[in-house]
Amino acid sequence: MQISSSTDTERNLAIELILEDIPGGGVVEKDDFKTGSSGMEAGTLLGVDSSGIWHITKTARLVGALPASGFNIFQVFNNHEFKVGDYLQNTGNTASGVLITAISASGASRDVITVASGLSVAIAASGLVIQAATGDERALGFLYSPTAIATNSVDLDKDNTGCGLLVRGRVRKGELPYPVDSTLIALFPLIRFV
Repeated sequence: MQISSSTDTERNLAIELILEDIPGGGVVEKDDFKTGSSGMEAGTLLGVDSSGIWHITKTARLVGALPASGFNIFQVFNNHEFKVGDYLQNTGNTASGVLITAISASGASRDVITVASGLSVAIAASGLVIQAATGDERALGFLYSPTAIATNSVDLDKDNTGCGLLVRGRVRKGELPYPVDSTLIALFPLIRFV
């Protein structure tokens, strides 16, 4: 009698169809993630820097509306990778980036973010903030503008942090690990978000 066994993994539900990817994938910068994050999930939006290293495009969804002025503390849902020292702004790139000075938990699914100054632009409830570029890169808006979507998860505790990179295909918007909006979706004309 011969007994054999095999181990298999099921593809993440976020990636529905891969029509084109970047051959060889790419290496993801582990230092972009929060200290408590042990992995990056498939469906993460990534942008590449001039040295060929891939970085997460950080986003967070607001719990309530954000007024144009008179605030420096607001709540976001906690499925984000923002850290103290990051800059954030609105996805429309109409606000200057503001420095995050503190992040604290507020219940089971929310974080409170404190910024050095207001964004000077109103954002509706459930709107998004993104990690912003600063200084000379300010005109670009995103610190790392997304150009690909991770097709597999990455264990951030290991040295090998490579992943597949989707550039044409179909993803399930509701299964993505981090929130997206119409501005982010428009950056991927060859990917259908369903």
